[in-house]
Amino acid sequence: MILILGGPDDPLAAYVGSRLLVRDVEFFMLDPRLYPRQIDVTWSLENRTMHGAIGWDSGSVRLADVRSVYVRQLQQIDPPGASGGAPREPRPDAGVAAASLTTLANLFPGLVVNRPATSGSNRSKPYQQELIARHGFRVPRTLVTTVPEEARRFYDECRGRVIYKSISYHRSIVRRMTPADLERLDQVRCCPTQFQEYIAGIDIRVHAVGERLFATEIVTAAMDYRYSGEEGLGRELRGIELPEELEERCRRVVRGLGLVLAGIDLRRSPGGEYYCFEVNPSPAFTFYEAVTGQQIGDALIDLLHRGVH
Repeated sequence: MILILGGPDDPLAAYVGSRLLVRDVEFFMLDPRLYPRQIDVTWSLENRTMHGAIGWDSGSVRLADVRSVYVRQLQQIDPPGASGGAPREPRPDAGVAAASLTTLANLFPGLVVNRPATSGSNRSKPYQQELIARHGFRVPRTLVTTVPEEARRFYDECRGRVIYKSISYHRSIVRRMTPADLERLDQVRCCPTQFQEYIAGIDIRVHAVGERLFATEIVTAAMDYRYSGEEGLGRELRGIELPEELEERCRRVVRGLGLVLAGIDLRRSPGGEYYCFEVNPSPAFTFYEAVTGQQIGDALIDLLHRGVH
């Protein structure tokens, strides 16, 4: 039995569920929005064995029968239509319910992809960057500031080769800083902003699934390949093989962050040096899989089914 923590309208949770159905592997999808109003969870942990059950109107699942857990969504948000078509908003009991499921996922004695406790480093990109550097990767020079003069000094020190982006885990578009941006630097007083030295080169996304790696090279003239279409630019993705030493470095950083599944963002400079920008603990790998044909999903299903990595 595989437990999926996430709702059916989450694309990755639905994808994993459909692949498990095809493989005829039993699973239960616990939609956080239904807990605890429509789903009951009771558990205790003794001698690294989890006792208890997940129950609902028509049945229950024994936690002792759960082999592994796939964590996609723990945030509690009212489902569409729950408030007569009103905008979706967090429920008043959302914090307690989310904390309960988070604790369950953190303490579950079997395989968890990924434990919430290990996914936290991505909530602060500068913090995670420091951890990445400890595992042997080059990282770009970085400044976080609310002082316009410091941002200008960093811009001058990097000879104008600077990008800026969000500090948090929320998705933001990476943009190249231009001389025109210097005229509006006062805005950083209102929001801590992350500036980084721009590293030229080719982007590589590496998906780690346990010990297996799937590398995709992305060639584009866009500053942020995810939004190349908005710039009217094309992009080309293809699966590649990584040097053996780089593969081991990728595995080392994933293990060091306590992750099982990860999306590693690299850039290969014109001089052949590899920089690591970020390690995503909940990667949307289906986009890369669809373009390259890499069997990332199969590797994840195999991993969940085995219950070990």
